[in-house]
Amino acid sequence: MTDVDSNLDPGETAKAPEGLVFRNVIVHANGTSLLNSVCGAALPGHLLAVMGPSGSGKTSLLNTLSGRLSIDSGEVTLNGIPVDRRIKRKICYVLQNDIFFSNLTLKETLSFTAILRLPEEMPQEDKLDKMMTLAKELGLQRCMDTTMGDTFCPGLSGGEKKRANIACELITDPDVILLDEPTSGLDYGTAFSLIQTLKTYTEHHQKTVVTTIHQPSSQIFFQFDTLLLMCAGHSVYYGNTRDVVDYFASIELPMTSHYNPADFILEKLKSGPEIQEKIIKASYEKRKVLKNTDMLTHDNSLEEIHKDFSAVMGEERDLDQGKWKWREIPGKVLNKLKRKPKPSDTVEEDTGSIHMSLLDLENTTFSRRKWPTKFITQYKQLTLRTFRQSKIRIMNKFKLIETVFLTVLLSLIWFQLPRIEETLRDRMGVLFYISMHWGFTPLFDAVISFPMEKLVINKERAAGWYRLSAYYLAKITTEITLIIVQPIFFLTIVYWSVGLSGPGPFFATMGTIFVHSFVGQTMGLFLGILCMDMRRGISIATVVIMFIMLLGGFYTRNMPVWISWIKYFSFLHYTFHALLYLEFSGGSPIQCAAETGTTSSNFPSCFEGNNTRIPAQDLLQFYRIDLSYWGYFMPLFVFISLFLLLGYVQLRFFQKSK
Repeated sequence: MTDVDSNLDPGETAKAPEGLVFRNVIVHANGTSLLNSVCGAALPGHLLAVMGPSGSGKTSLLNTLSGRLSIDSGEVTLNGIPVDRRIKRKICYVLQNDIFFSNLTLKETLSFTAILRLPEEMPQEDKLDKMMTLAKELGLQRCMDTTMGDTFCPGLSGGEKKRANIACELITDPDVILLDEPTSGLDYGTAFSLIQTLKTYTEHHQKTVVTTIHQPSSQIFFQFDTLLLMCAGHSVYYGNTRDVVDYFASIELPMTSHYNPADFILEKLKSGPEIQEKIIKASYEKRKVLKNTDMLTHDNSLEEIHKDFSAVMGEERDLDQGKWKWREIPGKVLNKLKRKPKPSDTVEEDTGSIHMSLLDLENTTFSRRKWPTKFITQYKQLTLRTFRQSKIRIMNKFKLIETVFLTVLLSLIWFQLPRIEETLRDRMGVLFYISMHWGFTPLFDAVISFPMEKLVINKERAAGWYRLSAYYLAKITTEITLIIVQPIFFLTIVYWSVGLSGPGPFFATMGTIFVHSFVGQTMGLFLGILCMDMRRGISIATVVIMFIMLLGGFYTRNMPVWISWIKYFSFLHYTFHALLYLEFSGGSPIQCAAETGTTSSNFPSCFEGNNTRIPAQDLLQFYRIDLSYWGYFMPLFVFISLFLLLGYVQLRFFQKSK
């Protein structure tokens, strides 16, 4: 089939196919040929099934039609218009795996999808009404309050989850629906019900549907209007589903009685290279006769035969017979479609042609806006969903029990430490433990966070649901809000039980720990994004935590000069020293050690006259606290900014969705 000529005369009429048409599609990846001159068409109101054995190129074809896989040659058009970035928004892709957040209900999942993916100008009530209408059409209205569930958490059944997966894509009212093996993992009854529901929806809404399917039952097989057979990346049959048995009989591959046609077809396609080549050559010969042009000879090899292999799409066919249909568009319209439309571009009504406004085509049918909703809407909905998702992980009863237990334990161990020189080591210990615990707990939580969400986020990013920046900001702000709840309870009790400094340092300590926890969270997010694997992330986080803890300033007070600079890479070093500054400079004076035969004070000021108190400046100098509180506090924001930037860059450029 020849390409549309962009140099047609203004008065000349060209024919453009209705629906999704793919011609001579060739795709290579990593030196491997995935698709070889694959051709076919999908019509509105009809189900096109793509069948073939494993590795035949079914999923590669769907990835190509959806725009997720670039083609080396050939073309894909929707209603006669080449598929580009704008038109790809009218194509939805339902993945084989049903990927959801397991602890969200179906209603929460669908409402999030509707509000986020439907146009900003559409009132939220209308979005939710449309969601409920779609749920009723797909038979989901009775399970809206059921959680999605997973292997460890009961929820929706396999068929309900598959319908939910389809509903998330149909909510945008796409023109083309691509489904990758929707019946995979379903029992016969559920699979048949799903295909019937899909067929009813397709006919009622006149949608163009393409679905891959591996080995359906005979009843499911004959639900499809049109069939495209794939074999080793080649298209070997395209036409009416009910004609495929006669076609195989015509090439001397008859089917025995009482045999499932789908089983028969797959058996022949997997019979071996000889049978495969026979099927492909026969298909080529049929097209040779129809095309009536000089083609390659029957003796050519498989690769040579399909080098110039193309489907016959030149005649006008009957839509009711499962073929394709043409609509006529003037040549001047096709010319204008090649360039950017202007507001003045309209098509005058002409005999035997349709008339349309190119401005309407640009602004209404294929919106030029990259995202359907604004940043603030995306951020709001993502924040709400992240809160629902994260609160179970961060605020679960086990974490609360842990916090209460540690609070009571620390309060008992260090209860009302006297402010004397003999307890300085204990006072340092409690401050270091507070810093360590509320820095590393958020870090560990964040490390496992991204790997747990990776599949869902990659699916939504690949489909262009929202801006990455909106998701990233919602993730950070939501989790830090949840993380600081437990330190408030912990510090409020431990601080006064231990007998640390007064009210002023208390609030400064609280603020320092909040920022410190934020540093731990951002560092954990970065490590989680960097690894994207839970076990590897935990292993790396453990090594990093050991490094940070050793350099925090409690275990190593006297490091060699040549390596002492490395402590500045530990954010725990800054927090710990900031808390020491608050404790010793803002609290009650520390009493000098009692002079006995075996002990004496370590501070010279205690031996001057009758002085019994250690000056704050001597304490700070003794513990080598050389900077002010702000000198230790402000670098924490440098760590936050650095890890936030590194995490976003890693997620944006190195962890792209596949």
